[in-house]
Amino acid sequence: MLFGMTAKIKMRPDGREFTAGPNDTILDAALSAGIALTYSCNNGSCGECRARLVSGQLGETRHHDYRFSASDQAVGYFLTCCSLASEDIEIEAHEAGGVEDIPLQSINAQISKLEVLSEDVMAVHLRTPRSKSLRFLAGQHVTLEIDGLMPRNKSIASCPCNATNLQFHIKRTEGDPFSEYCFSALKTGLNVKVSGPYGNFVFDDGSVKPVIFLAYDTGFAPAKSLIEHALAIEYEQPVHLYWILPHGTNPYMENYCRAWMDACDNFSFTVLQGVADEDAASCVDKSLLVGVQRLVADFPELGGHDVYLSSPEISAPSSRAILLEHGLPEKQLYIDVFQRF
Repeated sequence: MLFGMTAKIKMRPDGREFTAGPNDTILDAALSAGIALTYSCNNGSCGECRARLVSGQLGETRHHDYRFSASDQAVGYFLTCCSLASEDIEIEAHEAGGVEDIPLQSINAQISKLEVLSEDVMAVHLRTPRSKSLRFLAGQHVTLEIDGLMPRNKSIASCPCNATNLQFHIKRTEGDPFSEYCFSALKTGLNVKVSGPYGNFVFDDGSVKPVIFLAYDTGFAPAKSLIEHALAIEYEQPVHLYWILPHGTNPYMENYCRAWMDACDNFSFTVLQGVADEDAASCVDKSLLVGVQRLVADFPELGGHDVYLSSPEISAPSSRAILLEHGLPEKQLYIDVFQRF
């Protein structure tokens, strides 16, 4: 492969294709394309990412400690985490078919960046060891443990394409020790134990239906992960996001959404203001109702869509009922509720 050129990699037996740059390992290129190849250590020690070369020629193979048997070498086995492609190739490789194929993991990570997204929302970026990045599917959540605090389950806001860098959205919530610590005392370099992943709020890669996301406030985090995955796999159907915000607040990553819309002809989004109410639970419930009513007004025929709902637990049943009443088949409704947050 000439300097600066990309190689096309075809998966057997399903025929899916992705490209790898001249400095990309086959594993990294697959993950960037939204293909969940099996791996563990990502440094050539465990052999979990082994694959078989069907045709073509591999390029550089980086040092690894894993040793193949003579018979494995004879039929073309290699490690995707340590191999580059020098030309177009075809491979056979193991891939996660669903959440049941993703093992539970425990990883010690460090806070690499604290990013203030708005007055009330902070993005916490964690860096895992290169030798032990987190395997997960877009939309899943993990447990975060910080010394001195109760563990907290949080949705991953980033996509699996760069699993050494994890992003989480923290809402400022008065009286919540975890939230208050994040906004007052959290520092870069702090160790955080990450356990998981958990949850079934994942994208249906095999669907050919238009997709609608409905997210309330920081429920945008798992929606963001799923949308980034949809873009990575070049999902061809229209994707629309409804983002409902607490009354009087602004979308904390609106420019990010606009960048998606500028880059992709099939993505669009709508920002909606929630309802003011002195009772917090009633406020959330009424605000989400605004979003659901707008959705069914814009899409009166929901039977041909997949809908992903990320909302507070109290509002999920009523939202679900409305969507099903408007013709959405239950199997096409994916719900992620906030009781973890």
